[in-house]
Formats: sequence, C-alpha cells, structure tokens
Amino acid sequence: MGQAAPGKVLIIGDGLAGALMAWECQERGLDFEQWSNGSPAASDVAAGMFNPVSFRRILPQWDAANHSARAREVFGAIESKLGIELWHDVPIVRVFPDEQYAELWSERANGGHEVSPFIETLASKDLHPSIKAPHGAGIVREAGWVDVSSLTEKSRAFWQDCGQWKSQSWSMDEGCPTGFGAVIDCRGVGAAEDLAAFGLELRRNHGEVITVQTEAGWGDETVNNVTWALPLGSGAYRIGSTYRWDIDEPIVLKETLNHLVSRVNLARTDSALLLSDVTSHRAGLRPSCFDRRPILGRVTSEASWYVVCTGWGTRGVSIGPTMVDWTIDAMLGVTSDVPDEVHPKRFRTFTKN
Repeated sequence: MGQAAPGKVLIIGDGLAGALMAWECQERGLDFEQWSNGSPAASDVAAGMFNPVSFRRILPQWDAANHSARAREVFGAIESKLGIELWHDVPIVRVFPDEQYAELWSERANGGHEVSPFIETLASKDLHPSIKAPHGAGIVREAGWVDVSSLTEKSRAFWQDCGQWKSQSWSMDEGCPTGFGAVIDCRGVGAAEDLAAFGLELRRNHGEVITVQTEAGWGDETVNNVTWALPLGSGAYRIGSTYRWDIDEPIVLKETLNHLVSRVNLARTDSALLLSDVTSHRAGLRPSCFDRRPILGRVTSEASWYVVCTGWGTRGVSIGPTMVDWTIDAMLGVTSDVPDEVHPKRFRTFTKN
C-alpha cells in the first residue's frame, strides 16, 4: 500500500493542529505551505494540559498510553528544532468531592483496573499543606502541560522565515489553489461552515481561563477540584476551565472570573486568592464533535484533494500528534483510510458524494 505524494500541500490554519501538521509534513519530506487569516484560535488560550485520566468517570482517556507516548516523542522533536521548552511534566492532585468518589478511586487504584497504572491514592501526610481535601485526594503522575502559545508563535515565525507561511484566508468554495495538490483543513471552528455542507457538525465549546500571580505558596502540582490550578512557576498559576455550548463568540465573562477564583479557593486552606491577583482573563472556542472524537480524512470524492484534521476538543496536545499521523497516512495511501472512530462516516448526517 502507498502512493506518490499529492504534490505541494496547503495547510490551512496555524493553531495547534496546523503547527503539528506542518512539522510532520516536514518530517515526511512533503513540500508544503501554511496559510492563516489571523482569526482567533482556541490554541491562543489553551492551557495545553495533558492528563491520561477522565476524572468524571475515573477511567483512562481514549488510548491514553499510546497517544501520550507519541505526543512526548513529537513535542520533544519540535523542542529540539526550535530550541525552546514546550513539554512540562506536572502531576495532578485530584481532590475527592465526596466519600463515594474516594472509595471508587481507591478501589480502582488498588484493584488492577484499566485505570490503575495511572492513579494513586495520596496519604494525608503527602498532601501539600495548602490543599484542603476533607474526603482525601489522589494523584496522577503522568500529567502536565505543553506551552501551546510558544509552539504556535515560534512555529509561525520559523515557517515565515522559511518562506512557507502566508497571511491568507481560504474557504472550500475557492477550491484547491493553483500549484497545490492537496489542502489540509486545520482551521478548528473556522471550518464549521464548510463541513456543515457535508452534514458534519463541528461544535463550538466556549471556555475561559485566567492567569494569576500569588504569593500563597501553593506548591508545584496542579490541583483539580473540577476547576484546576496549574503552576507556571514564580508564583504564577493558570486556572480553568469552563465549558459552555451556548456561547459562539470568544468573549470573557465577569461571572466566570468570580466563579474560577471562588472554586480555586474552595480547595485551599488559606482561601488566599483575590480578584486583584488576576493578571489575564481569556476565552476561546474549542472545536468538538458529538462523540468527542475528531474529524479526519477526506469528506467528498468530488474534491479528493480536500483533507480535514480538526475537532480535537480539550485534549489536543495528547491526541494531536497521532491524529496528524492518521491524517497524513490516509492522504498518502500508507493506510486505506483513517480509523472508523475518527472517520466522517460515523455522523448519521454525513452526505459524502
């Protein structure tokens, strides 16, 4: 299996998806150019957290071990090429909301469950003194964050210096531009209108995060009590996040600011965070699908040059490198198609022609 490269590839979008796509195209020796119209992207405000565990259900995330291993490999390679630090290993302390949750966590941590390799129960003596956890807490050590904003900013500058990045908009009705053999759409929510023409709904998941500067001394672990506080160093923390489906613009809300600050204080013994400690408040629209799986691959035989790689949701840094692999493999004929769980055909409304 396999076929010749499609000619010069045009990557649309330079957020997280576009950045990872560009680096993988270079890795595979594909000639490419990247276009972006400069519109706001979810990647601009993404915390970039990776976590192999779904805390709501206390289950491993989708193929967590394999996706995490590939992500670590890819981001490590990009770090070397750009000469910057992107990957940060930071354990997550999960504060238990009640005794029932604590019992289930302990049972799964100790009982050979599929999530067992990722989670531990913490003894009270091992908790940072600033953490308030009346029902106990657990820890996920294979967690952390990727500096997505630095990745996209430095990648954009790198490809611009190479003459492979252009400030240019594009939509499906423009077709495949002259000189290109394939278009890979990595626009995120910007692709929603074009995808809707094929019966593919790309949902806008509105989220807000804040950054704070505090002298409270909260330690070096991310603390999660549904809201999370991620240490950035030197007393700075990123705090988030919210999830709303009823807002379709990347706007910030004062009510969210108050909510995030109050939620973080619930997990701290000193309740020391003040609104005046907030140094930034930003919002973005995450591209997501009904089943929390991306949309990858070709969506119409009438435009076989058009390839989609979007809908990564909240787990872009974890799954992104693998999603890029699957997209390029299918485009090049290395595989017959993308896997069924990310294929457009899983949408009942899909109108491929």
